[in-house]
Order: sequence, then structure tokens, then C-alpha cells
Amino acid sequence: MERVEVMRPNLYDVLGPLDNIDDIEVLEVEGEAAARVSLVQQLTQEVTSRADALGCGQVIFPPRLIDGVTAQVLRLADSEPCGLRGGVLHVHYYDGQQDQRLATVVLDPTMPNTYELDLTLTPNTSTWYHKMSRIIKPLRKSSPLLLSTSFKLEKIKLYPEE
Repeated sequence: MERVEVMRPNLYDVLGPLDNIDDIEVLEVEGEAAARVSLVQQLTQEVTSRADALGCGQVIFPPRLIDGVTAQVLRLADSEPCGLRGGVLHVHYYDGQQDQRLATVVLDPTMPNTYELDLTLTPNTSTWYHKMSRIIKPLRKSSPLLLSTSFKLEKIKLYPEE
């Protein structure tokens, strides 16, 4: 009796050699790059659309704030089973007196939610507009709100640890 040996192809046989760094990017989980772009767009759009609720004319995001939030969200999502796409981001605004919920950003509606992130934004209190708006109340409605580059980000897992 002859022995039959079944050969299953390995990853190297299917994909071929990975010669340069560009080939490695092809192996990225489908949708992660789109989820990153969607995170930045949805976050800025949701918060800027809440300018009336914040009592200001316009909400201004410093570029360092967006970069910092994105980097922290990616770091926290790295250990999750569904990655970045399995998260829900709740955005809060804390002005020193009250905490106000601004928006909820679902990073990928087609994926199951495995974790939630609570992002708390604060105003930049060193601006002239912020200092004057406390003195002159009507100025508050027309002045822009510059957010601080500092923020608080907390992760809440929605599944038990094994």
C-alpha cells in the first residue's frame, strides 16, 4: 500500500516572498485603515456640530489633540479581538464645572462592539476669548472654543477577561 501525503500550502507558498515593507501593509486587517480615517473624521464632525450645545460660535481642534487622541485610541485598540473596528467612542466635554456628553462615535457599525472608550475634552483656558467670556456673557456665544491638547481617555471592556 502506498502512502499518500497531503501537502497543504503554507503562507509563504501562497503569498510569495515579502521583499519590501509595502508588501507587509497588504497584510493589514481589512478595514483598519478606513476605520482610522473614519475615527478622525467622525470625531471632528460630531464635536464641531455641537458648538451650540457648548455655548460657542465654533469649536477648534488643535492638530496635536487629534494626533494624540488617535495614537491613544490605536494603542488601546491594539489588544482587542476586533481591533479598532470593534470600538465605540463616547466624547464628553468638561468645562471645570459640569460634564457634558457630546457625541458617540461607532468606529465600524458592521463589527460587534468589544470595548468602549470615554474621551473627555477640556477647554484651553489660556486663550483671551475664554478669559473674557467669563466676564462678558454675550461674548461667549460668538467666540470660538479652543480645545486643550490635554484629554482623558478611559477604556471599558464589554467582555470578561479569560
